[in-house]
Amino acid sequence: MTVPGTTSPKAGTADVEELLAGLYGAAHAVRDHLRDVLDRVDLSAPTFWTLHYIVVGGPRNVGQVAAACVVTPAQVSNAVEELVAEGLVRRERATRDRRVVVLSPTPRGRTLHQTVWTRVSSRLAERLGGLGADEIGTATHVLHRLTRPPPPAAPHREAVAA
Repeated sequence: MTVPGTTSPKAGTADVEELLAGLYGAAHAVRDHLRDVLDRVDLSAPTFWTLHYIVVGGPRNVGQVAAACVVTPAQVSNAVEELVAEGLVRRERATRDRRVVVLSPTPRGRTLHQTVWTRVSSRLAERLGGLGADEIGTATHVLHRLTRPPPPAAPHREAVAA
């Protein structure tokens, strides 16, 4: 392991596996924090993530939300029913194509989303309290790099045994 900001040799498989294990643990910690906050506002995780993608992504249809959440449109439809019933999301017909139903957050939905996001953020900030700005910057850089699409692979020819 090297100190952030210093030059180090290229990461090996064991380093990447350790990073993957750390990401897995971090994802579970975030999930646990989120679950605790969602229990307090009486929302399920799938319903919250549906709301999240509608708030963050702007008006979208069910198919677009399903693709963002990596679930089926039927699963999103169930969450949307709950969100509409709670007054957190509204359905509207698209102006260009009246067959399309667009989902958008209500002011109450935006407020609830912001409340949940802020509470989860605060809990994570507590856990990261001992880290310096450089360490947070490095971690943020790594996470953003992981979420960017990979560059196109250079074409290569496979060796063929004679």
